[in-house]
Amino acid sequence: MTDSELATMLKDLADTPAPPLRIDVDRARRAGGRRRRARTTALALGCAAVVAAGGATAVAVSRHDAPPAPPAVLPEPAPPAPALAPAPTDNPMVARAKFGWLPEQIKGVEYAVGAHGDTALAIGSGDLPPMIWVSVSDQEPTVPQDVAGRQTRIPVRVGDRDGYWITDDANDPLNHGQTYLRWRTSDGRWAQLLAYYLAVPDLPRVLTRVAAGVTFANRPVPLPLRITSLPDTFRLGDGYLSRRPGQDGVPWRLVLQYSANGALATITVSLPGGRADGPGVPACVTKNGLRACVKVDKAEAAGITSQELLSRITLIGPDEAKWTTHVLSP
Repeated sequence: MTDSELATMLKDLADTPAPPLRIDVDRARRAGGRRRRARTTALALGCAAVVAAGGATAVAVSRHDAPPAPPAVLPEPAPPAPALAPAPTDNPMVARAKFGWLPEQIKGVEYAVGAHGDTALAIGSGDLPPMIWVSVSDQEPTVPQDVAGRQTRIPVRVGDRDGYWITDDANDPLNHGQTYLRWRTSDGRWAQLLAYYLAVPDLPRVLTRVAAGVTFANRPVPLPLRITSLPDTFRLGDGYLSRRPGQDGVPWRLVLQYSANGALATITVSLPGGRADGPGVPACVTKNGLRACVKVDKAEAAGITSQELLSRITLIGPDEAKWTTHVLSP
């Protein structure tokens, strides 16, 4: 999975019905379509299974034989949500949601911020790792494009909160493997959980347990670098901390991409061996067990060269316990 695919999938989660691009959902849907036509999925213990079709894998969910669920009884509209505590200004990556309990298939948590949405992603391992996204928004999200015009809302309790599955089949709350679970948070906002490629017994119960353990607040994400004197014209476009050793060749990789007067400045930090993101020729340094690369595609517009920006970066080291939440300084 490329970085371009990942970023646009995060956009889809945060701003449905926009189509995801960084994860090949079209491929998963085609696989699901073939699966529905062939109906070769074996049901065991009433649980979900992962189905491989044409090289693509999608979450397969056991179908219920119960009669269609009644229409959802949704909670009454809540008053406007109170503002979260202000996000810190000295960290470009602030998470709005934090996972609690996660199934054993999950190996780490990624974070993304910026134009493609602010999300937390619990991820496993493998070419198509199990993924559980969660995002939070001030308003109830729009209906996903996949089920627009034929959606059914199935009520469900998420901890002590009211929520609902959104699906195009009342007998299948997990929507043939493209899962949408929504619930109202304690402060009146809306949370959404989206899961892929997760094969566990009693998947609905597992996902509602995951959702019930999510907490919401502005939390700065610890990062492995400090940046001094970032130009005032720089505006964060996208940032993500990924954990995909099978794809990146390193256990984790941090990318921060800024825009400035039409220029793009991309900072990549990883263990040595990780690739540099962004357009242009990178300026790189290896220090304290980490490698940082900077690409400024239009130095004249940005007002700084790749090498100059690189010289303002201090690498902390690979020990995540020593990473900082105070990244930016004058």
